[in-house]
Amino acid sequence: MKRILIPVALLCATAARAEIKERIAAIVNGQPITLSEVEERVGPELARVQQISDETARARDKSSLLHQGLEQLIDEKLIESEAHTIGADVSEDEVQRGLEQLARQSSMEVPEFKEALEQQGISWETARETVRRQQLMGQVLRFKIKPRKITDEEVQTAYAAIAKDPEYEVRARHIFVATPERATPASVAAAHKKAEDAMRRVKAGETFALVAREMSDGPTAREGGDLGYFKKGLMLPAIEQAAFSLKPGQISPLIKTSSGYHIVLVEDRRAIPPKPLPEVKEEIRNRLANESIFKERENYVASLRKTAQIDEKLETPGPVSSR
Repeated sequence: MKRILIPVALLCATAARAEIKERIAAIVNGQPITLSEVEERVGPELARVQQISDETARARDKSSLLHQGLEQLIDEKLIESEAHTIGADVSEDEVQRGLEQLARQSSMEVPEFKEALEQQGISWETARETVRRQQLMGQVLRFKIKPRKITDEEVQTAYAAIAKDPEYEVRARHIFVATPERATPASVAAAHKKAEDAMRRVKAGETFALVAREMSDGPTAREGGDLGYFKKGLMLPAIEQAAFSLKPGQISPLIKTSSGYHIVLVEDRRAIPPKPLPEVKEEIRNRLANESIFKERENYVASLRKTAQIDEKLETPGPVSSR
């Protein structure tokens, strides 16, 4: 079965809902933004927040998330207003080409893409309107924000900063004791005991690789749990956090995750030398150009906010929890 990749912009699109919520979240230059629009904008993350068991943390995180979504919608509303001021317009052909491009990015033909959207509860008309709005805002930003030429000196300065603060990688070994998918208290207790037994053997002086071969349930057990060298962003967060906080020769405490128990031994830590400047200068130049455009967009939207009449009606949120 083909994997369906629906663009985030469309997943967050305003779609028809059975329950109509009339509560106003903000009024921007006389134009309302409803609470239902905000909820739809942050829908995927909102579903995650609703799973937080602590009621206080759940309420705080939901409030903060809704506020973030509202700020995005306010910015978009202001940019859309500017589109009318400068006479920007998007033709039906441009919208159609935009939809066709999204379909290609999802490795689908347009009819198949349309069906996939509808399965997600997004009508084709809603998709067309979302693409039109995105293209309209793009026209405004291209009209108002001119790309700045990044000099060779800026590229060299950025490269020097990378060389001064290099990325690191570690070499580690790993013992993993799995808990069953439908774990019972007894099976969890058995896995915990097995993991503790492995830890005791390692602390008693047995070779980590030998214990891993005999006791690990992980795919690297035959290699003595050898994970090789890896940098940040490639391992489970809990494993990564342990590996990059330990010094060579140190062993982590027992780590519990949803899949089981882990023990990590760090064997080496080394800096990753940067590639030669000629190989990466265009990549650095593009990154600096994108950062410059993003900063200019922020400044432009801030200038629109200064002259706009914005009445936000959502309560100011607290910080999002680290769950």
